[in-house]
Amino acid sequence: MILEVPSSDDFKNHGIDYLNIGWGTVLDILISLEDARECHDEAYLEEMGADFWGAAERELATALSLIEQGAEFLIKARICEVSPWLLITRNPSEWPRGCSQQNVNFSLFRTIDAQDLIKVHDTFSAQRIDTEFVEVFDLLRQQRNSIVHTVDKTMKLTASKLIEQVLIVSDQLLGSRSWLRHRLEFLERDRHNELYPSEGGSNYKVAREFIAIASALKPAELRRFFNFNKRQRSYRCPECTNLDWNYDCKTAQLTPNFPQSTTIHCFACGHDFTIERTVCEDSDCKGNVFDPGYGRCLTCWNQE
Repeated sequence: MILEVPSSDDFKNHGIDYLNIGWGTVLDILISLEDARECHDEAYLEEMGADFWGAAERELATALSLIEQGAEFLIKARICEVSPWLLITRNPSEWPRGCSQQNVNFSLFRTIDAQDLIKVHDTFSAQRIDTEFVEVFDLLRQQRNSIVHTVDKTMKLTASKLIEQVLIVSDQLLGSRSWLRHRLEFLERDRHNELYPSEGGSNYKVAREFIAIASALKPAELRRFFNFNKRQRSYRCPECTNLDWNYDCKTAQLTPNFPQSTTIHCFACGHDFTIERTVCEDSDCKGNVFDPGYGRCLTCWNQE
């Protein structure tokens, strides 16, 4: 008998974790670059850009491997919903020795190769995987093999592409525009949060990450994955900004985007806030979006 048979949720949870670790690696690089802008001018950063990204090359390669592994596990989770036995490969003669005479753990069996996952999924699942994801997964798999098995001097990885790939994997296999929720859940059980728990700290980190990716992604990508309009005016989120007043957490936008709207939505923490349309008392600020809870202008954070 086969013991310790993994469930679909087991594969799904591992897949989400791998995506999160890969994502975190990329975002740490982007945030360090954002922090450098506070100390250096754009001319210096542009001059040092090639050296910076060259030094980050191994980290980006590691992130890609983790993202590919996460995608694999999420496909396996889908297959496991049909039956975990579909994951076992090889002829019975190649199964673990003595498996017909004694109990053997599932992990000792060879499972199907990554290149066959989508074929097996689409053969047995009622919902086939989208063509866009197939192309992304094939590219991730090929690049991951190059990283693990050889040295490909022609392969150029970019942070923005890796971010986009995580979002495509998440949209296709976890649900449309669900990534921020999965990211927040991961951070709330992160080892750092276990040691140094802080109320709202995960929201603040997600807000910082969101600001970094807002700079890295194109307007169409931000609208697609987060329903965030890069060309629309943004305001400070009361909850995210309150965690660090020195950080400009402009992650909220009017919803709907009308002059009379009295609601803003933060795309980092996911909360809606009722606001008042009050002209800011600071003569240098032209904002008129006011948070009555903290008593602050959400354009400049001036307190009234």
